[in-house]
Amino acid sequence: MEAAYDVLIIGAGAAGLAAAQLLRAGGRRVCCLEARDRIGGRIFTVHDPSTLLPIELGAEFVHGRPSEIFDRGMEIYAIGGRPVSVAQDTTGDPEEDSKGILEELAHTANEQNDETFQHFLDRSSYPDWQKKEATGFVEGFNAARRDVIGTASLAKDQRAGDKIEGDRTFRVREGYGAVAAWLAEGVEVKLSCAVAEVRWRRGEVELRLENGSTMRGARVVITVPLGVLQAGAIRFDPEPRAILDAARELRFGDAFRVTFLFERAFWDESPRTAGAGFLFSDEPVFPVWWTGRPVEPRAITGWSAGPKADLLIGLSHDEVIGRALATLKRIVGVPSMPSHRAWFHDWQADPYSRGAYSYVPAGALPARRALADPVEDTLYFAGEATDLLGYGGTVHGAIASGRRAARQILGL
Repeated sequence: MEAAYDVLIIGAGAAGLAAAQLLRAGGRRVCCLEARDRIGGRIFTVHDPSTLLPIELGAEFVHGRPSEIFDRGMEIYAIGGRPVSVAQDTTGDPEEDSKGILEELAHTANEQNDETFQHFLDRSSYPDWQKKEATGFVEGFNAARRDVIGTASLAKDQRAGDKIEGDRTFRVREGYGAVAAWLAEGVEVKLSCAVAEVRWRRGEVELRLENGSTMRGARVVITVPLGVLQAGAIRFDPEPRAILDAARELRFGDAFRVTFLFERAFWDESPRTAGAGFLFSDEPVFPVWWTGRPVEPRAITGWSAGPKADLLIGLSHDEVIGRALATLKRIVGVPSMPSHRAWFHDWQADPYSRGAYSYVPAGALPARRALADPVEDTLYFAGEATDLLGYGGTVHGAIASGRRAARQILGL
């Protein structure tokens, strides 16, 4: 039986949509299958009439000036406010405090001398306060564990970020959902179509969906998050053993974010925290906060990632929001909180994500390259976990990986 499509794509997140867009432009018959009832994957933008700021439940920031996003002419603006720290032994900006350590890694670390970040710190002569700040930044930014994440991947990310002004942080005016919508223009997407099994042989693919139906194609691009691949949520017949082994070598970090919209920006009423763009603390959960400046000063988001997320895993929706609210109250030092609204999505409990984003353990950089290798010109893998440029864990890294898979198929 002739395949209905030249290429089937599993997942309508940034990687899947980017692959579909380029393949369609190359004249291929393409269909994107998405398990959720919306596009975007870990991009999840909510628009609420109570605020001009799009509420991001997933990806929010554009880190640097990546061409994958900036070249589209979307309105992108720099975040506002100043960094404020209520933690001890800090200058007030963990990224700035960590800069010397990360710059050293960028110049010295590579695959030949890869080691865990913890091992690197243990043998370094940096002061304890700087090691503490660097640890908090690396674990929080990468949703990673210091005794697992490798210095080679951190160095690669640092060098890649330097090329695109990665120390600058932006937002998309319309929300990240606008990026997903642009990528989906003209692409055939079937929603609520979770794939249960991939049956394949060279040049032929049959996808069996959870609803009992099947779809056929000549090739397939799999863009599901690393956590889904590691969990075996999609069966393969036969198994691409090298790919699945590579996936198991990587790690999928945990992260929790809760966004509040208050009736007033009460943190601006204290000289210590007035005008804050970012707030840093020593709290056990939600140690990092950022405001919606300059668009919506009344909005503030709490962030807990890496080991700081452990205490939140398995809690209910209301319990997570309650922990965030209690933390913010302590940080700002107010007796009571103004009325507010809250938004939260549990990515760890979401069966179609099972975590936040990927990071690379010491010695595991080759696993990313293995994930990006096609299997018998039939199975292709994309998504931020397969990024080869140093942009893992980012939307622009996911877009680049989808385009890489499409170019592999098109022979470009």
